[in-house]
Amino acid sequence: MPSAAFFLRFYFCGAAQAAQTEQPQQPPSPSSIQSDHPVTKAEAKELFRSVDDILEFISHDTGLPIRHKVKRKLITRDQVQKFVEQRIKTDQDAQRLERSQLVLKKFGMIPAGYDLHAEFVKLLREQVAAYYDPKTKTVNLLDWVAPDLQRPVLAHELTHALQDQAVGLTQWLRAGGKDNGNLPDQEELVSEEAQAARENVSEGQAMLAMLDYTLAPSGLSVVKSPEVVDAMRATMTDDKDLPEAAAAPVYLRESLYMPYTFGLDFERAVLVKNGTTAAYAGMLEHPPVDTLQVMKPDDYVNNRRVSPLNVPDLDRLIAPDYERYDFGGIGAFDIYLMAKQYAPDQNAKEYYPHWRGGYYLAPHRKTAPKQQIGLIFFSRWDSPESAKLFATLYGDYVPTRYKGANRLPASCPVAQGESECNILEWDTSEGRVALERQGTDLLVLEGFDAATERRLRAAAFERRVH
Repeated sequence: MPSAAFFLRFYFCGAAQAAQTEQPQQPPSPSSIQSDHPVTKAEAKELFRSVDDILEFISHDTGLPIRHKVKRKLITRDQVQKFVEQRIKTDQDAQRLERSQLVLKKFGMIPAGYDLHAEFVKLLREQVAAYYDPKTKTVNLLDWVAPDLQRPVLAHELTHALQDQAVGLTQWLRAGGKDNGNLPDQEELVSEEAQAARENVSEGQAMLAMLDYTLAPSGLSVVKSPEVVDAMRATMTDDKDLPEAAAAPVYLRESLYMPYTFGLDFERAVLVKNGTTAAYAGMLEHPPVDTLQVMKPDDYVNNRRVSPLNVPDLDRLIAPDYERYDFGGIGAFDIYLMAKQYAPDQNAKEYYPHWRGGYYLAPHRKTAPKQQIGLIFFSRWDSPESAKLFATLYGDYVPTRYKGANRLPASCPVAQGESECNILEWDTSEGRVALERQGTDLLVLEGFDAATERRLRAAAFERRVH
């Protein structure tokens, strides 16, 4: 599922910041970070000077060397807005995110009629406090925020500068992927998950360094003061002072939070277990391979990996009546998002730890309206029980996604070893929806004719069509 967080790496204003007193206090609200305080020339000079001091602290804290000085620049609100809008226009990931609006609506992750571009711009504008631009190698400071409030943000952003000096941040985050969107299906799935995992590393490291910087005057640290860090961590998703974030769909809000929340938890776990080198320089050299390793740090520490799926030739299977609109991976974090959207009162941990691979293809039927797409969604689980549990979660949400959906009676023989039919079906305004489970594999098909459906089912379950 396309990521809402990958292409812009701004500091999330709701992140924890402790007052530099003997006893750390609760972090200030995001609104206080964003309040107007025209920076004077004297303040700007002192703020620019502090960049070098903070960079020295971060280098010592993380073990990442300073290879050269970091450029710094004071910018206005208008310049920030122009930067955000320009990046959205030119960045390949942003363009794909917009192209995937139909897919997100198909999955029920954003409402029908939701303007993803406009809402995303508003959300990012509300979040930004300061940022490091790897293209210009410059840390950008804000001319309307008090310097004392910007220094912890600087600690975060200067961590990105040291990451960039160590590995070349832009290319490292790509994880070998290309910008042209023409990767083979198999390679694209691996690359997408690796990119999402590396985004969590990048932001998780920056969060750790920022917390150490804010705790240092009190003689505390992330490792020494877990209870203080837990209190700070609890404030990170408190969006009561962020109206755009509070009103955003679960998908968008959680996608933007993830690198700062799951990323922080992941990096903190590795730091505590294996030390500074493993959490920073070693992590940049050997990053997690997917979001499951991020969300289950023990899997990373113990080098447990999910085997890549074999993706059939989907374009051939849907031809000639359908053509590809979008294709992508479904990772553990995507399962988390679905659980949060489909069953917000349930614990998402019932689902995502059991993920063992997934992908989707959204095709357009050539004779269908332009805004109508179908869906192929394949997922693999660690047990038949987990596959069945997720099938129930997904199936229960079908009537919410398709108003007036009519559940069809079971139409299949009970498979060997099963106590009931393993196919669930609905008739909807956009065609038939079918969920079929075979052991640990689950296939969802939406909006296909019978012949195409048979081909897709046979290929997904490696079964011969008679």
